[in-house]
Amino acid sequence: MNPVNSQAITMTKKQAQEVTETVQKTMPTEQRVSDLEDAAIYYYWNGGQLKKNEKKVFKGITIKSNFDVIEQLFKEAIKIDPQNLNLQMDLASTYRMQNNNAAAAKMWQNILKKDPTNFDARLKLAAFSSVTGDTATYDDNIAKLQAQNAEKTATFTKAFSQIDEIGKLDIQTKIPNDLPKDSHHYFVVLGYALSPNGKMQPTMKKRLEIALKAAKKYPKSKILVAGGVPENKLTEATVMQKWLVAHGIAKKRVELEDLSTNTVENALFSVRELVDRGATSATLITSATHMRRAFLLYRMAGDIVLASNTSKNDKAPVLTQVAYVDDKKILNNYGTPEKNAITDDVLRLNGVWQLPGLQR
Repeated sequence: MNPVNSQAITMTKKQAQEVTETVQKTMPTEQRVSDLEDAAIYYYWNGGQLKKNEKKVFKGITIKSNFDVIEQLFKEAIKIDPQNLNLQMDLASTYRMQNNNAAAAKMWQNILKKDPTNFDARLKLAAFSSVTGDTATYDDNIAKLQAQNAEKTATFTKAFSQIDEIGKLDIQTKIPNDLPKDSHHYFVVLGYALSPNGKMQPTMKKRLEIALKAAKKYPKSKILVAGGVPENKLTEATVMQKWLVAHGIAKKRVELEDLSTNTVENALFSVRELVDRGATSATLITSATHMRRAFLLYRMAGDIVLASNTSKNDKAPVLTQVAYVDDKKILNNYGTPEKNAITDDVLRLNGVWQLPGLQR
């Protein structure tokens, strides 16, 4: 997130609700827009609108948002600064995060009328046209992107192919018998949102139960617990480490990645930790409804991390996976909602921010 807007995290709910009333006409335009952006970011982190969807589809994903409010805040900001294309991109992303792809596409098309060279708007239009099966719109916009920047476009067309292919992933539900038996192998346990008092929720516990069995089966393997987002001064990683230690795993075996706030950052930060530590292989542990997305992001993160590598090690670990089955239907069903979410995160992983200038 842009440091200028970091104060949004500490904004109270009452302050956020009152923003549109307290933004004075006498304030400079930049300040009025900034206040609205801060409020939008507050709701992004402190809402709960998508938890309804989480229960239906994304049971293994940490979700915090309240997009109806965010939508109105960005609309207010656009009224003040109608030429600001970043704000329009923010609004389009808000539609997308509500799975209203049609409204998002219309917004991206409007942006391209004003700025036909806006790479990110055209890229998102192409990406989600692919998700919905609109091959004509996809092909037309990819051709224009290739004319604009062939090398950059090639990176994303490869990524879009991988999004299609990940639907074929055979999600493992039992700990494999053929994993490496040395200390260069890691089990990577992905976190899940803590309750406000810092207690783990059932989803996290289920993932940890698999990790515990795996750690006992492979006693030389190390464990990396991944997840930040503190509640009551405890991060997801800290809580997971304490649980594993309390259940008999030596603390020196359990390493922390406690800065990430979402799956994209889980992948980027964890893979860098693994490379730095010389890991040659890693097994992801998360929920079945989360696995395709996590596995693809971790695999892609390997190339990204190595391209900016500061470690003496020059290889990303070979990945395997095992999942807690939170929904049996997801094992053989790769639907549009999941593909939407994966596409969102693949774009973010590759540098296309969800909310330009505000939030990756």
